[in-house]
Amino acid sequence: MPTRAEIKTWRSLHRGKGRRETGCFLAEGRRLVGEMLEWPGRTVAVLHADAAGAEPDVKKLLARAAARGERTEAVPEAVVRTLADAATPQPILAVGEIPAYGWDDVGEGAIVLLDGVQDPGNVGTLLRTALALGAAAVIGVGETADPWGPKALRASAGASFRGPVFRADAREAVERLAERGIPIWVAAADAPPLEGPSPGPVALTLGSEAHGVSASLRAVADRAVSVPLAGGVESLNVASAGAILLDRLLARTPD
Repeated sequence: MPTRAEIKTWRSLHRGKGRRETGCFLAEGRRLVGEMLEWPGRTVAVLHADAAGAEPDVKKLLARAAARGERTEAVPEAVVRTLADAATPQPILAVGEIPAYGWDDVGEGAIVLLDGVQDPGNVGTLLRTALALGAAAVIGVGETADPWGPKALRASAGASFRGPVFRADAREAVERLAERGIPIWVAAADAPPLEGPSPGPVALTLGSEAHGVSASLRAVADRAVSVPLAGGVESLNVASAGAILLDRLLARTPD
């Protein structure tokens, strides 16, 4: 049984302050726990409600955790409810250490910059889309929501465990991209539509839901692009626009 101090600490992972102070995050539900049991990072503990220990799917996850030598703990259902962020919590969750991704982990290929994207659901969806389409990294700058927060993690469906995802200072990002020779393209509603794939790796920058890409990044951008829209439609949700732009940017011709 976890100590009261541990439960208090894990409960703090709902908030950014708690995650920054502990360097940990909380993953809820069968899918995310299953994804965590595949990743190379450190899992601190896998917790499950007492009554759920005999459920076949939970039992399989606990067996996988035990095979990896992970700590597993049965706790009262009330504890699961206090730890979980979801309105209808699942009976299993896990605590993990936030991976220390950085620029050295970014390989070849397109990069996605999220500039002030504040909705965690949009952040998680963009992470999932970008990494699924082959982006080399997703990097948050400005006031972008924490990708390791519970809502963003749920929306990412575990994609955060599969590629470099981290935060950086915007000025540093510009300098690092320049060193790599990667141009910055920004998404902007008033820009020419993007019609086809990029000739090489680019850093696609997606801005906040309300204000778009910040003026400082637009000022240094090599190009601005948009999604072609039918008449009468003014804009798309940032996650939808980002998915369309990424699909066009990363489109590959059949071999």
